Amino acid sequence: MMSNKPDRITFQKRLDDMVGTLRREIIAAKRPAGDYLPSELALAEQFLLSKKSVRKGLELLVEEGLITKVPRVGNRINGPGAAEVISIKLGCYPSLEGETGISELIGQFNDRYPHIRVEILPLPYTQYPEAVKGFLDHGWVDVITLNLWNFRETMEHDALSIFEPQTANPESYPFLTPLMSHEGVLYAKPFIFSPVVLCYNKSLLRQAAIPEPDSSWSWKQLSHAANRLKQQLGLFGFYAHIASTNRFPVLLLQEQFRFRKEGGGYRYDDPKLWEKLSQFRDLIYAQGVHSSFLSESDADAEKLFLQQKAAIIMTTYYGLKYVKDAPFEYDLAPLPYDNSAKTLLLVTGLAINRQSKQKDAAKLLVDFLCSEPSQLFIRRNTLSIPAGKSSAEWTGPETMYKPPRYNVYREIIPTFGTYGDLDIPIRELDRLRNELKLFWANMEDAESVAGRLEARTSMRS
Repeated sequence: MMSNKPDRITFQKRLDDMVGTLRREIIAAKRPAGDYLPSELALAEQFLLSKKSVRKGLELLVEEGLITKVPRVGNRINGPGAAEVISIKLGCYPSLEGETGISELIGQFNDRYPHIRVEILPLPYTQYPEAVKGFLDHGWVDVITLNLWNFRETMEHDALSIFEPQTANPESYPFLTPLMSHEGVLYAKPFIFSPVVLCYNKSLLRQAAIPEPDSSWSWKQLSHAANRLKQQLGLFGFYAHIASTNRFPVLLLQEQFRFRKEGGGYRYDDPKLWEKLSQFRDLIYAQGVHSSFLSESDADAEKLFLQQKAAIIMTTYYGLKYVKDAPFEYDLAPLPYDNSAKTLLLVTGLAINRQSKQKDAAKLLVDFLCSEPSQLFIRRNTLSIPAGKSSAEWTGPETMYKPPRYNVYREIIPTFGTYGDLDIPIRELDRLRNELKLFWANMEDAESVAGRLEARTSMRS
């Protein structure tokens, strides 16, 4: 016998419809203050919900101050004036709009909580601990987005106390929560995440009679395929913004490389370090490229891919926002490897200002954005991976093109690594990135870079 029980999406839509309808009618005074709402049974019949679900929805209106539960009597309407309008500010990475549709989600939050107004403010990516501390100390933001790089940077500054400790979301993938925690305390709820992966143009590979990459590919195989694509089609067979700290650390993770500390700094004369960095650089130059500085950011690789000037790129699910409207079929694959299959995991979480004067409203916003309906919205309307496991793994009619192997991230979870695995502070890794510019441009050798890094380390110590 077929069940009449609605699926999760239908249930949530009915519940939102009931809460939204009652909220609008109360605010518009169509249901006057002092009156009582219809009984829970009547509401259940009207909106095709169970009494338990109706009760859950009414609790939201109680939280908003629009109704009061009167024991053994019913739900008395307080009227819109009873709910004081609260304003909170969300400090947000500018990229989050394309990655999550954050404006639409905030609109949905305002529909559910009309007494809470949310303003979005852009956040800087660089000098994060200093800049954000100023934002928080002055009360300019109540909730902020926090990626793993900035989280570790803040932790290394011993400044995590600026964030309100939070309770873990049981719906999140279990491997995400520890990454946003320190000494057992969660400081940012995971929101979205992504491993670094390959993205490839299926038709260009077919034209060159090259098989699609799979989990067995080595870097040598990728280089061979890239050179064939360059020769046959006259484009970049493979491209990546190699200067990015979200790209070059991958080869170090695959080598299980660890930076060695000595005195007041770090050693940079390890041959393994330069062997892997040179290997990454040579992937680009082996195709006859005269300069690696065709790109200034990770996004430039996706733009080359969208223009079909590059057949295979190193990217993330975040970066797919740039190619979502591509007029060709593309797909994803794990990164190649030589000795150990590893990739870099990126995470974006939501943190609360510990000094916020609207902490309850801020918590409501974070909980809403991490809730199943919001996470499911991200899964269905973007190419990002929501932190919620059930939402990320949702199956059903797609509203947009999704690569056939969108779920490849699930196959490679055991290969996820982080900056912390390199045993080097974030600021030191960033210093290395800055010193590598001429090396990436093939204008300086490894010995020169290592010598300069060692000299500067000695000066600091």
